Amino acid sequence: MKTDIRQLFDAEPASPLYVAINRVLVGNDPDLMGMMKQASAKMCLATALTPGFKGFDLMRQIGACPMGMRWGARPDMGDRLSHIWIDQFTYWESWEAHEDFHETFEDVVVDTCAKCGDILLEGPEEPIYRIVYSDLPRLISMNQWLRKSAAGKSEGYAVDSGESVTVMATHKVRPGGEEEFEAGEVATMDKLKESTGMVGYQILKRIGISTLGSGHATVESLSKKLKDIAGSKLERTAEVWEGYPIPAEYLVIVEWESLGDAQGGMPHVNVKPELLFIHGPKVLDNCLQLPNVRMADSMFREQTYREILHQNQRPPAELGL
Repeated sequence: MKTDIRQLFDAEPASPLYVAINRVLVGNDPDLMGMMKQASAKMCLATALTPGFKGFDLMRQIGACPMGMRWGARPDMGDRLSHIWIDQFTYWESWEAHEDFHETFEDVVVDTCAKCGDILLEGPEEPIYRIVYSDLPRLISMNQWLRKSAAGKSEGYAVDSGESVTVMATHKVRPGGEEEFEAGEVATMDKLKESTGMVGYQILKRIGISTLGSGHATVESLSKKLKDIAGSKLERTAEVWEGYPIPAEYLVIVEWESLGDAQGGMPHVNVKPELLFIHGPKVLDNCLQLPNVRMADSMFREQTYREILHQNQRPPAELGL
């Protein structure tokens, strides 16, 4: 029986914000930050000028966790990895707003991609996600937090350690297991929050892909663009919804105060009994393979999205989780 991808896409619940994650694999160059800033200065401004944009986080891989964190890894692999993933998270009022950005600032995007060409080993790829659940506080300084705390307004905020690390785990879930997986992941994360140094988490479900964001346009439109034909525009090879994945793909993001906290805390999901017997049967048993787990730190971020998500946050039970 043929699966109706568009029907599945349309059936997804509305999301408080949508997330586009532009991924590239690059060589592990110590001058990477400078190169990224030079290449993306115009891109950042163009993104900020687009209606519906609500913040971003530029993440750089610093480690990996083999076998879904069932196998130990060196705490800091930053000097051992020959190549690393860069993940540019951008948050939007709608997925359409993200697509409007690529259409409106097409020339800026093309110019940025051209400047980055020398350092790319793989990508770009830009999948689109909805937010299943978010419990990520906005990070602020200790002085800011003390002032907000004294005024009784510290909820939704946390002190920025200056060394925060994010664990990103990709799960492929068997058809029919999505609801149990989501509920099990929320229950697991709420228990994991008792671990030292855990800041918060976010659960994302992939719902499509931006072909323009992935550097993929039709051959005909590329030809017209290269010939500099007046009024020519790059055309996407597919609509966002056509990238709806089967089986379902989820990205679970867990933020920690430090690398040591992340390395010591995340494995609790596999070894701590009260976590293992939630995470095992409800999360891992619904996965088609062990999750792919990476660790990253933030190179640059703008956290408006966290305040918006906190203001719109509903208890998991109200969301059926």
